[in-house]
Amino acid sequence: MSASYYMKKGIPKLSSGKNSRNAVIIPLMILQYGSLKAKYKAMSTTKPLMVASIKNLIKSAKSLKHNKTNAKAKIDQTTLDQLESYAKELSVSQIAYTKINPNYIYKGFHTQGRYAMMLTMNMDKLAIKSAPSLPATEEIWRTYASLGDIVNKLADFLRQRNYNCHPSPAIGGDVVTPPMGQDAGLGALGKNGLLITPEFGPSQRLAALFLDFEGLPIKTPEENKHLWIKDFCETCNRCVDKCPGNAILKQTRIESDGHPTYINREKCAPMFSKNCCTCIAVCPFINGNYQLIKKAFEKKQAIISNNQTQN
Repeated sequence: MSASYYMKKGIPKLSSGKNSRNAVIIPLMILQYGSLKAKYKAMSTTKPLMVASIKNLIKSAKSLKHNKTNAKAKIDQTTLDQLESYAKELSVSQIAYTKINPNYIYKGFHTQGRYAMMLTMNMDKLAIKSAPSLPATEEIWRTYASLGDIVNKLADFLRQRNYNCHPSPAIGGDVVTPPMGQDAGLGALGKNGLLITPEFGPSQRLAALFLDFEGLPIKTPEENKHLWIKDFCETCNRCVDKCPGNAILKQTRIESDGHPTYINREKCAPMFSKNCCTCIAVCPFINGNYQLIKKAFEKKQAIISNNQTQN
C-alpha cells in the first residue's frame, strides 16, 4: 500500500523517478500465482506472522500523520548514537545510510525523506538451509514481522524527539530495498535478486527508515567495495541451476515496466508459496567465507585475464 494518503501537506516528499518500477506486493503476488493448497498447509503457523506484518505496514503508513512541519532539520551525534543503539537492542543486524534514488521508489509512490537508514535482520541459517520447508518459510515471515515492528518503534523514538521520519517495513514498503542496501554499501545485488552481504550472504531481510534531516553518515554508491559479487554471480549460477521452479534466469529479461531482471516472478511465487527459498540456501555466500570466496574468484579471474592476454 502507498503511504502517500497519510502524508501531511507542507511536509516535503520525494516522488518516484521516471525510471521507477511497478510495486511488487508479495502477499498479493503469492495469491495470484501461488498454490492455495500449500498456503493452507502453512497457514496455521505463518498466519500470525503474516497478520503482524500487514498490521505493521498499515501502522507505518498511518503514523505519517504524526510528522510535523516544524521538525528538527539536523540530528546531533548523541541522538544518532542512541537511535542506533536502540535499533541494535531491537535485534537489527546492520545499519547504513544512503541518499534515496527516486528510481528505487515504486511508481506512483512517495517518501517523506531524502535519505534512508537501511536496516537488515539476519535469518537463522539452519532454518533457511532446510528449504524448501515450513521452518524456512516461518523464518522469513518472522523477519518480515519483526522488521515491521522495529521500524515503527524507531519512528516513535525519533518523533518523540521532534524528528520527522517515514518507516518502511520489509514487506509492502515504498521502495525496492535491495538496490538501496547496495547503494548504502551493505553488499551487492545477486542474480537471485537479493542483497548479498559479507556477514550473512543473502540470508537477511531489509527495511528502511526514510529521513529528511542532516547529520547522517551517508554512503555513496561509489564507495561500495562489494560490487565484485555481481561478476561472481555471472560465473556461479548455482541459484539458477538449483531453483526448483526454473524462476532464475542466466540472462536478464525485461519486465512489463521496462526493467531488467533475472527473476521470473510468475514462476517464483508458486514455489515461494510451497516454502521455497532455495536460492538463499544454495548460495555460496551463506555457506562460505566471504574473503576466501573473493580471493579465489580474483585468482581465477587473473588466470583468465592472463590467458586471454597470451592468446
